[in-house]
Amino acid sequence: MRVELNLKFDELDLPIHYNHILQAVIYKWINDENYSRFLHDKGYEYNKRRYKLFTFSRLEGKYKLDIQNKRIKYFEGAKLLISSLDDEFLKYVVENYIEKGSINIFGKEIEIERICYIFPELDNVKFISKSPITVYSTFERDGKKKTYYYNPMEEDFEELVRRNLIYKYKSFYGKDPDDIKFSIKPVKNTLKESIVLYKNTVIKGWNGEFVIEGSKELLKVAYGAGIGSKNSQGFGCIEVL
Repeated sequence: MRVELNLKFDELDLPIHYNHILQAVIYKWINDENYSRFLHDKGYEYNKRRYKLFTFSRLEGKYKLDIQNKRIKYFEGAKLLISSLDDEFLKYVVENYIEKGSINIFGKEIEIERICYIFPELDNVKFISKSPITVYSTFERDGKKKTYYYNPMEEDFEELVRRNLIYKYKSFYGKDPDDIKFSIKPVKNTLKESIVLYKNTVIKGWNGEFVIEGSKELLKVAYGAGIGSKNSQGFGCIEVL
């Protein structure tokens, strides 16, 4: 499940790389201290891996880029998607929205014009990324850690995404999914590489359209928790096309 927030403002001036700002805001919106601490410090665990099981989109709206000063300026409001496999997460977040009626982003108080719950029909096979999808492996070479980011056209990309979804499922439900079928194929001419700077770390991801098929269990995880890695940092949010 997810919520769509329609934010009302005349102008919102942000750094181009603002993922960490939105992430901090979302954590701050959770109005249950124990749950917020659990999510921030620990999360859901499987096989020594930890998952937050939420993701969010980029802001969608009219904007102007200032490349020289590395800024992005939004005009006349924007839309933000927040998605989670855990409905409790969204409940805490939305209760806080309703209670306060506004949110603070980068020091600017912004009115929430509308909140919509989205209950998707996941029978469709075409999806579009609402934030870059990142899939990577880390290895050691010459005593140094190296990170390799996979292109969606590479064969390993699909298998790593599928395995990641199975781990997320196990971390949340505490059992194996009944059906582990899953495939993700990019629509070639729509792919665009995205380089994001997250707290001084360079992360490579891909935006575009994807044909995604699989079991209902894994599709639900993909839609709710996000595709690939670093979902809680604003990566891997997808929407039915």
